[in-house]
Amino acid sequence: MKNLSVVVLVALLLAACSDDKRMFKKAQLATSKGSYTQAIQIYTHILKKDPKNYAALINRGILWERLPVKDVRERAKNRNFAEQDYLAAIEINPNVPETYNNLGALYIDMNQNMDAISNFTEAINLSPRYFTALMNRAIANYKLGRTMAALEDFNKADRIRQNDPLLLLNRGVAYYDMGQYESAVADFTHLISIDSDNARAYLERARAFIRLGYPSNAYADLEEAVTIKPSYALAYYYMGDLMFRKGEKDYALGLLVKSKELANQYVPTYELMGDMLAMEDPVAATANYMVAKKLDPQHARRYDAKIRLMRSEEGRERVLANRFFPR
Repeated sequence: MKNLSVVVLVALLLAACSDDKRMFKKAQLATSKGSYTQAIQIYTHILKKDPKNYAALINRGILWERLPVKDVRERAKNRNFAEQDYLAAIEINPNVPETYNNLGALYIDMNQNMDAISNFTEAINLSPRYFTALMNRAIANYKLGRTMAALEDFNKADRIRQNDPLLLLNRGVAYYDMGQYESAVADFTHLISIDSDNARAYLERARAFIRLGYPSNAYADLEEAVTIKPSYALAYYYMGDLMFRKGEKDYALGLLVKSKELANQYVPTYELMGDMLAMEDPVAATANYMVAKKLDPQHARRYDAKIRLMRSEEGRERVLANRFFPR
């Protein structure tokens, strides 16, 4: 599967059902202002008086997920707090599908996708037409590489709510990963007809056009993507690749420089630039591979192999051929 981002929806804040409505209103006002720490403190105060206050647990769980963090350790701690709140809420009332959906979405964020699927399934069993839970289960299946199962859930969700932009985007990505590029183009085209300013839709359709052998269509979509979102580094990356294959070497390298400026940690750009420079400037190519290796040490052997190939003309030709003219 491609390493593509997919968006997970978390259920909306549940309405308060407490005798102390004033405290809930105060917490929800703090939430609306982005004062999540204050809102958490208010819900904690409510729960000290009433540990089984279901709405307070759900709302606090959501806020633990939203709370800004300073590092990975703090994020993990907050996710643990959110998990505890959702589990406590389920123990109090096991018949609310939104709680299982929220817990499932949290598990996706924690990369516990099997646990996520179990919770989304509970939500769907309680509410078979629960669109968000179907979407999220599809995403969890997608992350596990179960593209057929993901597609089945996307299609179920589509029968409940047609023309949903998030569904079209994610199902299109699933089609792409399955090699069904024409179906992917159809979903991205439909999405663009609904949301003509969706830069991601243009980029994803461009990737599918590349696979189908329509580079001109792909480049037009990438141009549209950067018109909508000038900082779209990934679009410049694909544009550079297409231009190099077209013989526009200097222009292609300029596009990759732009991509680097916008996303200087994106490893594929350095590797692509190294491959482009292999014949003309093996020293510069080597420098790019070394940066890629530093940013992506788990694939160090691949970059080391290319660095070694830069030592001979035959090796440099092989790098160029393998990248741009594979048999």
